[in-house]
Amino acid sequence: MTEAEKWEERFRRPEYWAGKEPADFLREVLGWLPRGSALDVAMGEGRNSVFLAENGWRVAGVDRSAAALEKAEALARERGVWVGSATAGKPILPAHPGVLLHQADLEAVSLPGGRFGVVVCFNYLQRSLFSALEQCVAPGGFLVYETYTIDQLRFVGGPRNPEFLLAPGELREAFRKLETMFYREHNAGKGIASLLACRTRE
Repeated sequence: MTEAEKWEERFRRPEYWAGKEPADFLREVLGWLPRGSALDVAMGEGRNSVFLAENGWRVAGVDRSAAALEKAEALARERGVWVGSATAGKPILPAHPGVLLHQADLEAVSLPGGRFGVVVCFNYLQRSLFSALEQCVAPGGFLVYETYTIDQLRFVGGPRNPEFLLAPGELREAFRKLETMFYREHNAGKGIASLLACRTRE
């Protein structure tokens, strides 16, 4: 079974794999983020996209899993958030606060074109995307990135393949062209690195 098939199977289960509430780190940094456009990369079941839309953002959410996007749509409707599916040749963002869903294999296609005031990525590591993510951040915009480090191997659960685990300091070094506003690595029950970085105005 491929990695994509494993995730599709997980997302087909009735429960929400990561829950319905946004990541704690996203809540923590919300006050830093300029309202407007947002890109949620590997959005999964939509918890972070829906949270941003609830707080006034127009969100483009991207994931390859049809099952995940179905659950993201259900969560948005449950929370009273506008949600739609992207189509070729149409705008990549909703015209008002809400979530526009993009189904795409991030290993095979480009991210939605343009720059965003906020780019978020949680619990997903594809190193070949680092440069594209950086370019998606608009001048004055922020990148919010959090995922597992190699220290996760000391704990139960989470990814076990080193390909999907950050080396010490790797996340901060990967986005050196952006200004780091906040960075930490911690091992409180799991190995995780969290980054808030800004593109200075050009």
